Parts: sequence; C-alpha cells; structure tokens
Amino acid sequence: MSITVGGAKATLEAVIIKTEKSIERENAYQKELADDRATLSYIEKLQTDGEPLPAGSPYLSFTEWKEQIEKEIKAGQNSIDRILVEKAELMAFRYFVDNAPEA
Repeated sequence: MSITVGGAKATLEAVIIKTEKSIERENAYQKELADDRATLSYIEKLQTDGEPLPAGSPYLSFTEWKEQIEKEIKAGQNSIDRILVEKAELMAFRYFVDNAPEA
C-alpha cells in the first residue's frame, strides 16, 4: 500500500490538530502533578508526626494512601513525558507539511 505526499500531508494535518489539543493539557498535568507531590509530602508528615488517618479516609493505611498517590504521580509524569514526545512529533509533522514537495 502506498500513499502520496498529498495524502500524507492531509493525514498529518488531522494528526497535527489532535496533537495540538493534547499538548494544550500540559499545564493541567503540571498542576495535578504538583498537587499530588504536595499530597505525598502531607501524608509523609502526618505519618512522621504519628497522626492518625483523617476521619473518613477511604484508605486503610498510610502505606495504601502513599502507594495510590505514587501511582498518580507516575501517571502524571508519564503524561508530561508523552507531551514532550508529542511536541517533537508536532515539529516534524509541521516541517513535513510545510516543506514536502507535491509529487
């Protein structure tokens, strides 16, 4: 199966729009990651100070709570890392669309 340069450009133009929308979420991911890190620090402080779990906590232990927040931090960091790749892809896609000769 082959594709023409024009066909590739048309396909990539749609991908560019989708990628731009994904990249727009970077600030939200950054804020969420900062909140998760602050929560982890809070949990560790409570644990160090010998405080009990807050009333109504859905977690059975500080360990369980920390593990959940650490998973969320990892997911948030993965999202930010993915956006870095998307930024590079976007540059390449735009370059191709702008510079590939029509055949």
